[in-house]
Amino acid sequence: MKVSIVTEGFQSTGYGHITRCLSLYQAFAERSIYPTLYINGDEKVKDFLEVADYKLLNWINHPAQLTKQINNSDILIIDSYLAGKDFYDNIVKFCNIPLFIDDNIRIEYPNGIILNGTINAENFAYPNKNEYSFLLGSNYIPIRKEFWDLDKRKINQNTSSLLITFGGQDVRNLTIPVLNSINEIFPSMKKFIVFGNGFNEKALLEKERNVEVYSSLPAVKMKELMLSSDIVVTAAGQTLYELAATGTPSIAVAVADNQKNNIIEWKKSGFLIDPIFFGDINLFRKINEQIESMTSIRVRKKLSSIGKKNVDGQGSRRVVKYLIEKICYDKNFYLRKAVISDSQIVLNLSNDVSVRSQSINKNPISLEDHEKWFSNRIKDKNYIFLLAFDKNDNFIGQIRFQVENNSAIVSISITTKFRGKGLSKKILKTACIKVFAERADVSYITAYILPSNETSIKAFKSIGYKFEKEELINNETFLRFILNRE
Repeated sequence: MKVSIVTEGFQSTGYGHITRCLSLYQAFAERSIYPTLYINGDEKVKDFLEVADYKLLNWINHPAQLTKQINNSDILIIDSYLAGKDFYDNIVKFCNIPLFIDDNIRIEYPNGIILNGTINAENFAYPNKNEYSFLLGSNYIPIRKEFWDLDKRKINQNTSSLLITFGGQDVRNLTIPVLNSINEIFPSMKKFIVFGNGFNEKALLEKERNVEVYSSLPAVKMKELMLSSDIVVTAAGQTLYELAATGTPSIAVAVADNQKNNIIEWKKSGFLIDPIFFGDINLFRKINEQIESMTSIRVRKKLSSIGKKNVDGQGSRRVVKYLIEKICYDKNFYLRKAVISDSQIVLNLSNDVSVRSQSINKNPISLEDHEKWFSNRIKDKNYIFLLAFDKNDNFIGQIRFQVENNSAIVSISITTKFRGKGLSKKILKTACIKVFAERADVSYITAYILPSNETSIKAFKSIGYKFEKEELINNETFLRFILNRE
């Protein structure tokens, strides 16, 4: 399965798009499917991506470079505020299933899936067109992996700690004035300050009493701070969903136009006491009033419960599950590349008595030989090693192609549980189309089948393989079949 994710992120605008796209990447990776992220951004984005497979590419100015990379994608995910309708209309031609991440019905999207994880998005006035599928509301919000499965939160009797975070860049420079205002009213409260690489006033903060300053925290440390803080003052963007998942009572300030809808809907849900907008002359007073309200444990328990009720952390998994089910809807399977953790299931299938009986090499395969062979094969660029699974990730079988010069030799085997269901033919056809699409150097595919294996002969013939000749291999006669690219 080829999954491409297209997004953007800059120090000047923030990295929220990258954060939620990375969450979807992580949900695919959990199922051993590894997308490629194509990011229009600056060098700072690398701090967020860790081990993800990504490419920095200014796809706004160089769309042809992008389409060359994403061509033949099974799933294409786009998360952008910069791309226009023409860009979307063109890019969907290069994929099977397109998904558009939206926040505010930004444009009229082409046919596909619209994902909007904003709280109450299921009530937004999207056009009721049959061409769209919708994943709407906070059940589908993609948040980082560290926030998927959380321990129960403890609500302290007293409010002794407060976290302030206005994003990596703090585009409105609110951190220091908000801290100063809070310190005047709540001097004894412990304050945690988190900022990113775009913040240049760390030294000023470190001089404050009862203040701990953190820079560019990894997600696991951010989660720990949220869980240990009694109250959080934050911008009204993606972070609010992580705070809701952790059940952290929050005070939010909308610092950008695209956060206004978000903060209003969170107010409606009851997670926020009252929305605050940047530019409000009473901004600092309103923050302190809400802190005062949250000194009540009853209020904090209520807010915490509402947050966790609305965001259970499973949004990314739900989105990926939906996409895989959509891939499987017609075929009852999906294909992905084999990875090292698949070694044992492949060995078990390869040593199946019926599989060995149809193979050129009839001898059982030892664990030692298999592990060495398997490790080399999944790294070999001229060996296309695909595994088939159903929508619940039950292993169906394997199909492999050894590319040599302008041809490829195919072999396929299906597990006992899934034999006799017509899947072999479908998997074979899908995989061959994939090989021809992705390997321009392959002119034809060769299959070697025993004359007695009538089921395989019928399956190969049904998708266009032609008998060429008999060949003697290891003193045994095999029928050689050819599938030409045309």
